[in-house]
Amino acid sequence: MSLWNRIFGSAGNGRNPADERWWTPGATIGRQTTAVTADTVIQIPEVYDCLTVLSQSIAQLPFFVYEAGKDDGRRRLGDHPVTRLLGEQANITQEATAYELRAQMTWDAALFRNAYAEIRRAPRGPLVFELVRHDPLGVDVRINPRSGEYLYVVRDGANTRRVLPEEMLHLRVTPLMANNLCGRSMLETGYRVFSRALVMEDYTYRIFENDATPGGIIEYAAKVKTLEDAEFLREKWQRLFGGRNRNKVGVIDDGGKFVPTPLDNKAAQFIETYKEVALSICRLWRMQPHKIGLLDKAAFSNIEQQALEFVTDTLMPWIVMWEQAIKRDLLSQPNLYAHHNVAGLLRGDLKSRYESYAQARNWGWLSVDDIRRLENMNPLPNGLGTTYLEPLNMVPAGTDRRQLQQRQTQPQPGSALTIALENYLGRRLLAAPGE
Repeated sequence: MSLWNRIFGSAGNGRNPADERWWTPGATIGRQTTAVTADTVIQIPEVYDCLTVLSQSIAQLPFFVYEAGKDDGRRRLGDHPVTRLLGEQANITQEATAYELRAQMTWDAALFRNAYAEIRRAPRGPLVFELVRHDPLGVDVRINPRSGEYLYVVRDGANTRRVLPEEMLHLRVTPLMANNLCGRSMLETGYRVFSRALVMEDYTYRIFENDATPGGIIEYAAKVKTLEDAEFLREKWQRLFGGRNRNKVGVIDDGGKFVPTPLDNKAAQFIETYKEVALSICRLWRMQPHKIGLLDKAAFSNIEQQALEFVTDTLMPWIVMWEQAIKRDLLSQPNLYAHHNVAGLLRGDLKSRYESYAQARNWGWLSVDDIRRLENMNPLPNGLGTTYLEPLNMVPAGTDRRQLQQRQTQPQPGSALTIALENYLGRRLLAAPGE
């Protein structure tokens, strides 16, 4: 056996009795010392940032319930109970505000791919007056194998309750489980990505815990006779020059020589590996890297485009999921639907907005009040901003221009020229003969 194996144990033998980790209470031996759980995963900075950005962005969007009318019209229902629960006004009977409820449920759906809120309706009628969020880890879905019906089992500490499907707002995120009723947890589908991130976190912690000082070996010209002697020399060195005594000048007796084994983080591509792990976490939620501070590929020329892609590619699937779940679980009337307003996130900079407003105003599909409403401004008084412009050179397709010119040159009924001609001809006809 070599001196390295005598002192530090054999690398090929995982159950080395000389390894102190086997006898330390609570210690584990394996490829990874930190388990992949909800508590450990959210301690990864990139995971926490992705969940925070996603949940807060959804929760801050203006939300209203609309009633569909005839001719593709709609009417906003600001006093609808669902609007009060999930919109800008929070119901005073629920413990969390509308923002907090939507943010937490989006967080649950992003991490566990399931989010639950129990629906409490009025004693008389189907109107919803309160939503109570439940921890996804405390809710199970049970299916009757005979009838195919299902219900939710909610665990509140030692108590267990059964909740019917019509009494639960359930957000599901694909991929779904085999029962098509629950989403498959991100802790399962992203296990390898989270494992790599936790390993990198453990590695960084251990490096700086040891004062970023590399280890080494003690060489002796003569052969160490017994394992006890090698263990004695190692413990002696660790006791004299390890821990708080690290970096002190040491003296090795019996002709020993300390040979350091430095670790070059640059040669090991530590920074590159860490960035790649962070990008892999972003891919789990289709998050734009600049949203969590990864600005390597961001520039002033494309940062606005990436912000728009964040809305269209990252947020839009979550918005559609919310709206369809609300329609299914909370709105009983078929002509009612939920809608989030993302116009504020897609406005762009001031110059681009004003140029688009000018074009829309000149072409006649936005009025002054419409533009002021988009900019969160009050309408003009006395209806001055309700007029829509129409370009003079615009005519329906296929119109004969010669006929159009003739109609434009001919006096129109009721015009001042027509009235003058009629008065003149009338006087001539009524005049006496010979005049």
